Amino acid sequence: MHRALVVLLMFTALTGLVGGVLFVVKPDGSLLGADPALLLDTPFSDWFWPGMLLGILVGLGFLVAAIWELQRGWKATWLSAFAGLGLIAFVSVEFAMIGFHPLQVIYGLVGVAVIVLAVRILIAGAARRREVTVAQDR
Repeated sequence: MHRALVVLLMFTALTGLVGGVLFVVKPDGSLLGADPALLLDTPFSDWFWPGMLLGILVGLGFLVAAIWELQRGWKATWLSAFAGLGLIAFVSVEFAMIGFHPLQVIYGLVGVAVIVLAVRILIAGAARRREVTVAQDR
């Protein structure tokens, strides 16, 4: 489970960083085939700031979570679950602002998968600690 979680985190970090950079480099959205007309009813005049948000919140956020998870850092799995929740929030705001895009479903499901894996890891860890405690009490 841990390996699957790290792979999902790294994949999402990579795609978030690449997508963010491509939007920042070419804010007209042409590198990703993003129609600037989608931004008409949003606070954004081009894809620069959405690209920055994608790169920082999703790309760097998931990268930090992946690295922390690999190091099995303090509360790393909680951070991973929070990243999954953040991805769902990001996709939801995106949907509310520009309407439906199929990638929103895919990344929404990635967010759900990250949360499910993180919770399963947390539950398994709690069960292991409980077993150790019971064994020590004998």
